[in-house]
Amino acid sequence: MTEQSEESKEKKKSSWDSVEGFASFLGKIAWIVLLVEGIIAIFWGIWGLSWIATAEAIESQYAAYGATSGVNYLYYRVQYTMYIIGGILAILLAIFLVRPRFSDKWGVGDYDYLLNDVVKIGNIRIPLFLIIGIILSIFLYGWGGVIILVPLLLLIFFGPKKYKWKEA
Repeated sequence: MTEQSEESKEKKKSSWDSVEGFASFLGKIAWIVLLVEGIIAIFWGIWGLSWIATAEAIESQYAAYGATSGVNYLYYRVQYTMYIIGGILAILLAIFLVRPRFSDKWGVGDYDYLLNDVVKIGNIRIPLFLIIGIILSIFLYGWGGVIILVPLLLLIFFGPKKYKWKEA
């Protein structure tokens, strides 16, 4: 039995060795990528809202002649406002949460901290940055939280230690 457990430990270690460099690189630059994504999202949202204002102004000129396209701009206003909210959220999280509690820990290889920085719901342990990555993916239309989710999921499933989803 000890021979089998040693073999599984060796296999786990070799799996982590093959992805550790990639995961560590992504983890270290996550806050920078998130900062850039936030800036892009804010500019995209501002551009979209200005485009809507221009389109409405042009349409209102032609409405006097009885010609209107009948486009409802509410959907677009909400969409571009979400970009701005997501961008602001991404910038704030990148500077005040992701850099000190995620990227810096990846930089020094503090995997114990990353695996134990959790939110406890009953006896279930959910990694804090799994929640943050999902929130950013929602507010940044799917691509915002990926830079956090990929290295964290690699650490959870291929990491040097087995992650405990339940607390004993």
